[in-house]
Amino acid sequence: ENPHFVEKQKELEKEMEQRALAKAEDRMRLELQAMKEQWKRKEEERTQNESRERERKEKERNRELAFEKWKENAARERRSEEQGSNVSGLEEKNANNIMQQISQESTKRHHPILGPQIAQLPYKRIHLTSARTLASLPVYEKQRAYRHERALVMAKDKKKTLWMGVPGVISLMEDNDGRLSILDGQHRVGMMSLLEEEQRNIMENKDSGIANSTNEELAKLDLNNILVEVFFPRKSLSSPSGNADADGSSVLSSGGRKQQAEQENDRGAAIFTEINKAEPIKLLDLPGVATKRTRDIIDHAASHYRDAFPAMFSASQKCRAPHLNLDNLREALFASEVIKREKMGSGGELVKWIARKNEGLRKQYAEGEMDDAKSKLENGKKVGQATLKKARKHDFYLGLES
Repeated sequence: ENPHFVEKQKELEKEMEQRALAKAEDRMRLELQAMKEQWKRKEEERTQNESRERERKEKERNRELAFEKWKENAARERRSEEQGSNVSGLEEKNANNIMQQISQESTKRHHPILGPQIAQLPYKRIHLTSARTLASLPVYEKQRAYRHERALVMAKDKKKTLWMGVPGVISLMEDNDGRLSILDGQHRVGMMSLLEEEQRNIMENKDSGIANSTNEELAKLDLNNILVEVFFPRKSLSSPSGNADADGSSVLSSGGRKQQAEQENDRGAAIFTEINKAEPIKLLDLPGVATKRTRDIIDHAASHYRDAFPAMFSASQKCRAPHLNLDNLREALFASEVIKREKMGSGGELVKWIARKNEGLRKQYAEGEMDDAKSKLENGKKVGQATLKKARKHDFYLGLES
């Protein structure tokens, strides 16, 4: 071998090794720098999260303190009203004048949760409340089940009428402890929550250059001043089966608390029923018509088929065959009294019963076995080919006979 060549080869190998070593050092330096930056970002994020959590807890504490103060004031006002209701003649006239002054002063009050109070009537208060606050409230226990898809449809439709703002009023119920629940309007609250989320997205992307007339109108939609009515406890609920403390507040026995809870449920049911009598609420959802067990069985089975065949269900109660509406299906199952007739004890039994009905309809509308007589529904209407094709495609025939 040529000694000069060997020496040259060794120099090249040494140079390559030095380059590799330098690259490794650079890579290690970059990785170390990246780790430091990552640690710094995490530390900043942790500090920000701790700060936000402290602020949240402080706000929550202040809110609770304000709420307790509000409850004390409300209790004092109720006691004053009850004492004033016993006067007569001239005293009654003076009491009415005082109550009128109180009502005028109430417009200046501010509820710690609901915000400004704009009026107080003998049976309810009126507030202007933000959609975000309403979205944080629980729903009255006997309300119909909340369906997000319905809120989505309502939000989509609302974009066509943004010019009118948010019509109507959200109805709340307040119990003796001051706790609030949504009595009527839960789907409108869901709709407003969706629109508010879109508003935030519009504001975050306002500098992106993407704009249209709908977005501009939606950005201006006032969701911070929603009209709310709050039905508060009746005077008869102030002290059932209880004794009064020195300050005039009542101390309820266990029997009194039970009676009070029953009266509050009856009151909520009565208000809910009256509000929804003129609206397309189903009989099944009216308080006192069906037992909770019956509703649970029907809800389980109906939701099972809605989830299993989403393409065959429509949000509209006026949908056409072969589609079904969830509420219409629930109402039909309730009206049929199948649970009572078949002595069903679970939602699973009703699911199997519906499956057998669907199997029977599959045989009735079997491909190649239909003539003109069989191609008609029970109500005499013909089954269109497109309708039948979709039912066969999804193997779901219940909508043909709904």
